[in-house]
Amino acid sequence: MGSRGAGVVVGLLASVLVCAAQAAKAQTPVDGRIVRVVYEVIFDDGGPRGSTWGFHLAHMKDGRYCVRLGNPGRLNLAIIARVGDMCFAAIPGAVERSRESTSRSLDAREKGKWINVSSYQKGSIARTGNDITLLITTCNRPEGDADYRCFRNLYVVHMTGETCTADVSISGSRSRAGKTTCDHYAAK
Repeated sequence: MGSRGAGVVVGLLASVLVCAAQAAKAQTPVDGRIVRVVYEVIFDDGGPRGSTWGFHLAHMKDGRYCVRLGNPGRLNLAIIARVGDMCFAAIPGAVERSRESTSRSLDAREKGKWINVSSYQKGSIARTGNDITLLITTCNRPEGDADYRCFRNLYVVHMTGETCTADVSISGSRSRAGKTTCDHYAAK
């Protein structure tokens, strides 16, 4: 092979490497965004009505994708950096076990009694086209209990330009997700 042929091969190899590097950095529909999903929890056995829950999914400045569970107002990156429940290094990604946190909660077993509850999360994040799928298991252990009780929720966020929608499947035979809202805004 002459020097011209070697130059063509080197040029092709460089093009392939550039394309591979760009593919590795391919943007997801949530890059540069914070997605907020809130849904109503409906208890089929006549439990409390009107309870809401949700999450924020934020693309952090360091490239991670962090999730904050709960139903607060619109959060910014600084707050999510402090109170995020779990972070994924990339999409796709997985977390075997987040850090453990402890919070005060009313004891569902005894009316009016406050207890400490230890919690952690585990799960995965994936992308299919403009859809982001989160499979998150939350494990809770009320003080005095020996074992954690875990429940798994599946969230699929459909990003379509300026809007988004979400499908929510919550675990448990007594509850299901009702009305769901989704919005997203610049990650600041």
